[in-house]
Amino acid sequence: MLDIYLRHIGDDGNKLTTGQSSDINEAPFPLTASAWATIHKHLETPRFGFLDDMDEDSTWFRILTKRGFDTGILLTGDTFDPSGYEFRYRARLPWCEISSEHSILSVSVPIRFLTDHGADKLRDLALEFAEHLPFTTGHAGLSLSFTWGRSRILPIIKNELNRHPGWDVPNTGATMDLGNQIDGIHWLNFLGPSVLEAVGGAQTLRSRLSNPDTTVQELTEGRALVSLGAAPLAGDTKLDEPNPLLAYRELAQVLEPWLQPFRPFNTWSDFTEEETRRWWRRFLD
Repeated sequence: MLDIYLRHIGDDGNKLTTGQSSDINEAPFPLTASAWATIHKHLETPRFGFLDDMDEDSTWFRILTKRGFDTGILLTGDTFDPSGYEFRYRARLPWCEISSEHSILSVSVPIRFLTDHGADKLRDLALEFAEHLPFTTGHAGLSLSFTWGRSRILPIIKNELNRHPGWDVPNTGATMDLGNQIDGIHWLNFLGPSVLEAVGGAQTLRSRLSNPDTTVQELTEGRALVSLGAAPLAGDTKLDEPNPLLAYRELAQVLEPWLQPFRPFNTWSDFTEEETRRWWRRFLD
């Protein structure tokens, strides 16, 4: 997956310069040639067998089960000069039996990548990932980036965030056990076999979506992609009143039973519970 990402962004050594790994070094480190080699090794080669076969008193068993994931990698631009490019991966714990835990892959590009290369380039990247990943759910669209400073930045942009519902606030730390729930409504919405079957299949889903900007594309292995327009939109409640992003709202209504619900522990710093809940349900209420 990392090689696919690097190929699409045309990495020239300046877009990703800093790494952080749960297995190499908890502190950020420069992405030297040797660091890149080590990262690829950790991503490509399983280091342990199943946890079920490990001694529960062993150091690694305690470490892995306490942190809740296996390998974790974060690659970004410079700490003090973010490039807008980011590659983040967390691998589920290697249990013998299938569990509700899921691995998480999250990648970002700056908004100028969209303006320079167009939305089709982003769609191609998302579709190539989907081709190689046995996903349950996935998405692509406009998203804020909080490698660091999330709790400080969110209160500052509260008014702009509420004005532009098309921007997503990623819930990076709480989706390892997402199961068959869907993490919000986005420009591109990927539904895996279990989720697609639960909503009635691609044809049923297509029949329930009437917005002309919406398309439902069937993918291999019983999966589908729901696209909301040719390009991601931020929306503007001041310009598009009373109902901006109608395609997003329609899809939210159809998928509501499977959307990840708001819970009080999701409340953001300096937001009231009600303020966070209203944003969480911005396409529903």
